[in-house]
Amino acid sequence: MSYIGIIAEYNPFHNGHKYQLQESLNLSGADGAIALMSGNFTQRGTPAMADKYTRAHAAVIGGLDAVFELPVIYATGSSRDFAEGAVGILGKMSEVDYLAFGVEDDEINLFYEISDILVHEPEEYKTNLNTFLSKGFSYPNASEKALKKILGNSISDIISKPNNILAISYMVAMQKQKSRLRPIIVKRNDEGYSNKKLTGKYSSATAIRHALRNNESIKPYVPKDSIMVYKDYLIKNLPDPEWLSPYIVSRLIYDRNLPPQISNLEGVMDMTPELLNRIRKVPLPVKYIELQDYLKTKNMTMSRITRVLLHIVLGILSEVRNSAAENGYGEYANLLAISENGSKIVKTISASPDITVINKKSTYTPSDAFNESLWETDKLSTDLYNQLIYDHINVRLHSELTSSVRGTTQENKKKNKE
Repeated sequence: MSYIGIIAEYNPFHNGHKYQLQESLNLSGADGAIALMSGNFTQRGTPAMADKYTRAHAAVIGGLDAVFELPVIYATGSSRDFAEGAVGILGKMSEVDYLAFGVEDDEINLFYEISDILVHEPEEYKTNLNTFLSKGFSYPNASEKALKKILGNSISDIISKPNNILAISYMVAMQKQKSRLRPIIVKRNDEGYSNKKLTGKYSSATAIRHALRNNESIKPYVPKDSIMVYKDYLIKNLPDPEWLSPYIVSRLIYDRNLPPQISNLEGVMDMTPELLNRIRKVPLPVKYIELQDYLKTKNMTMSRITRVLLHIVLGILSEVRNSAAENGYGEYANLLAISENGSKIVKTISASPDITVINKKSTYTPSDAFNESLWETDKLSTDLYNQLIYDHINVRLHSELTSSVRGTTQENKKKNKE
């Protein structure tokens, strides 16, 4: 048997995701597919539109065999951290032989060429990179400009698109880790990740969330069975990053009233000395959007800022991320949802020597300090998300240890009763 691995946020699972799944299966000839999905917070450091169990449930109803959680330290990391953590975990799963991902441009040979430069960092690349960094460009922008110096300006449009960037990050991670995973690329058929307008049959997750906030129907853009899973969320306000304000500000107030030697903000993942200096100078009281505006600079992307703000609340430190590679990126795969036909692949993955499938959450005990740190942060992120939901839409969600794996079998039983 052979399976595809997909790294996703499914925020929410929509027609484009189902298309990617079907095309990946057709291109690879694989027997099925599993997903490694971001949990309750996205790569931008913001709360997902629905909790991770609900989003995973929608995905298995949409055709996935099983959905596992990508630990929050990677799910809310840079594109490099996101890719390296996910590739490292997927590579441990027996019979998961392919990594499928969507791209704006079908340029696999160019992606290989770029990833080779980023892995080996030839002298020409390093010289150009350092030149642009010294001029105040952010690392992503400096890297992009250095690549254009080598490969020509014609690549500019390709390497500036978000899914192409992530695709290159996956290929870099696979090459660095000497992964056995084989890439399967599927060209996106919507108007792009950042497009906020609903278009045709396929619309981006961004456009769908934007439509929900404007009380527009999203039925044509999400698989019929999957959309039913979201029914409790569709009648409520979508989670908003602004909801994080009191938690972030309380940490800033706490930091300002501690002796400098006790504060650990400088160790927060993705923090820089410049950003820390601005954080400590921000006028209080402050709201989330005001905080974003105050912290934004030429060489600091907004995504990095919002990630750092979440990392401050969750206490995610660089030292954990820096030790990820030597610790194999993690020993566990937290199972969120499984289809009726998914038990076979889950059983196979459970037998993999280097990874533990967490089914019953309350009985899992990490084997070492690194995995304990990952697991404790995952549980903490669930508690934080649950509190945000309760604060603003008055819904009580289960803690991580009392949560149950979702599945299409239980969904079918429910339908039969109805």
